[in-house]
Amino acid sequence: MNEYLFRILIPVLVSFFIAVIIGPKVIEMLRKLKARQTEREEGLESHQKKTGTPTMGGFIFLIPFVVIGIFYGASHKEVIPVLLLTIGFGIIGFLDDYIKVVRKHNLGLRAWQKILAQFVVTVIFALYVENFTDISLAMRVPFTDIMLDFGFWNIPILFFIALGTANGTNFTDGVDGLCASVTAVVAAFFAIAGIHYGASGAQVMSAAMAGALLGYLVYNVYPGKVMMGDTGSLAIGGFVTGIAYVMQMPIFIAIVGFIYALEVISVIMQVSYFKITHGKRIFRMAPIHHHFEKGGWSETRVVNVFTTVTVLLALVGYLAML
Repeated sequence: MNEYLFRILIPVLVSFFIAVIIGPKVIEMLRKLKARQTEREEGLESHQKKTGTPTMGGFIFLIPFVVIGIFYGASHKEVIPVLLLTIGFGIIGFLDDYIKVVRKHNLGLRAWQKILAQFVVTVIFALYVENFTDISLAMRVPFTDIMLDFGFWNIPILFFIALGTANGTNFTDGVDGLCASVTAVVAAFFAIAGIHYGASGAQVMSAAMAGALLGYLVYNVYPGKVMMGDTGSLAIGGFVTGIAYVMQMPIFIAIVGFIYALEVISVIMQVSYFKITHGKRIFRMAPIHHHFEKGGWSETRVVNVFTTVTVLLALVGYLAML
């Protein structure tokens, strides 16, 4: 019990309180940088009031997460690779945010620049895992004892999963509290999975992310005082991919991270159908959380429903480990 207390409860509480304490300071710093949210004119009318809200607030949960990681990194093999992918993707998001909201270049990083940068970070992660840990890139198959190992193709598959997950978390960040709430549940699931598989470092880092996100939500629940920006959403994509891989559970992302996948798929469907039909739409607006908002759902209801779905899927994911 004391061991689990040290690895789960303490990281949760410490990261939560750090996030709560530094939140106002980070928000004030972002205001001074004039890092402010800009809403599209063709977007939802209810979101126009978010214009001017400080963005790049992902620092509020990334700072405590990194602090916990540094403290535990030397003694837990899973910590460093998770930090590499989380921080690496977070830096890419930060550069994109900085160019868009501080330097006022609307496009930010170009698509090929983001993909190339994410590829480089993913390769560094893979090389570290393969050469400096005893962790394999093989994948557990849910509801079975089967392990899938594709040899050389593990790295392309890793990049595909990392890119897809990061895009999913990025699209999910469109409603106050949504991405953070969903990911807090996902992080809690991986903390429990870490206990189940004896991955002590994964327990710590998952608990740290869950606590940090709960602290961030103090300032991000509707109406949000700060937005995480790509700095936070891409870092979350890196975290989810990294923590899943160090426990050989990337396939489980499709279960517990279903909301991320749903957001991406809704955008792909919308764009493809729009082009094929020359202007027709499947959804009122994409990503899909905006479809529900257009249908009359409040932001709070969207967050509650999507988070509840994630909780239920986390229970399914737990059953898939047994």
